[in-house]
Amino acid sequence: MKKIFTLSLLLCSTLSFGQIEGTWRLADQAGALGVGPGQGDISWWSNSLPDVTTRACLFDDSITFDASGVMTHYMDGSTWLEGWQGVTEGCGTPIAPHDGNPASPYTYSFDAAAGTVTVNGLGAHIGLAKVYNLGELASPADAVSSITYIVAFSNNDNNMTVDIEIAGGGFWRFEYERTIAPVVVDPIVTFSVDMSEYTGTIGTAVNLSGEFNGWCGDCAPMTDMGGGVYELAVQMPAGTYQYKFSVDNWTDQEALTSGDACVDTISDGFDNRIYTVTVDETLPVVCWNSCDACALGLNEMGNAELFQVVPNPANDQVVVNFEGNAQDLTILDLSGRVVKTINAYTSGASIDVSDLDSGMFIVTINKGAKYSTVLLKE
Repeated sequence: MKKIFTLSLLLCSTLSFGQIEGTWRLADQAGALGVGPGQGDISWWSNSLPDVTTRACLFDDSITFDASGVMTHYMDGSTWLEGWQGVTEGCGTPIAPHDGNPASPYTYSFDAAAGTVTVNGLGAHIGLAKVYNLGELASPADAVSSITYIVAFSNNDNNMTVDIEIAGGGFWRFEYERTIAPVVVDPIVTFSVDMSEYTGTIGTAVNLSGEFNGWCGDCAPMTDMGGGVYELAVQMPAGTYQYKFSVDNWTDQEALTSGDACVDTISDGFDNRIYTVTVDETLPVVCWNSCDACALGLNEMGNAELFQVVPNPANDQVVVNFEGNAQDLTILDLSGRVVKTINAYTSGASIDVSDLDSGMFIVTINKGAKYSTVLLKE
């Protein structure tokens, strides 16, 4: 997902944002950014037309000023970096604090009469990250928390010229044009819980309940993936959420341990899981009531010869030998994620494992209890 960062502001109701409201990006033209000895003079340096392509990671960034005073600086996970940031000049992942990850709310205010816009908050900027009032940064550690720019509008307010004075009377100029606000797709997070050690009865469903669905007990039933693992993918806005797994519309719920790594530290009398959503992600499979994967007992059938994976290590095909009737068989990776499920597997039948990555896996069958052994995939 593209990186988004939001700059928030509490503003007096008398302020009007008028002309500046909307979404802006650098104009795709020569001279869209330049510097020179006076305001409007970019004779020292300015970008060429080919630079629009070379620095496309900067030219496709956008800034949105909304009517409430919120400023959103949108990058596509990449922007133009320079030597003062401790890297080789070129496109790359934005570097803090100019990466739009505000540790505290950012603000902006527009003064139409004075022809200025001020952005407040460490890392907030328009144009180039290094430029601030009467200077240029030598290091990200020197970032300032407030910058005021001179702004002028033309072409029916569809173009915005931004000027800022630097040391020695020089000025940087940035030429912006209105554009369409980018469509941001909320991240998709996949949650998984291993219920194999759950001692209660699952009647209708295992559910995912949290702040993102109003703690609803039956709105988010999870899919039985086999091997005791239940899974659900949820699309939600970026943010931090508390949640937990529950059974049958709050008939039962997790009793998590305060102080564990995945448990929130909020003093509200409840111990819930907590997770910060930023990008699409598949979370590791966790055991009910735990931050960790369920412990798997290996060769628990009392005699290892009664439960074998052959050959082991394996490359393309394996067979699993065990005594008794056909059983549901599951193969999991070391994170606890189910990678293959075979219902009613018959002992000695061939299993194709050519699609598995090299590494260690857990082969599990259920004979009233869970029995597991290790498979090494070459």
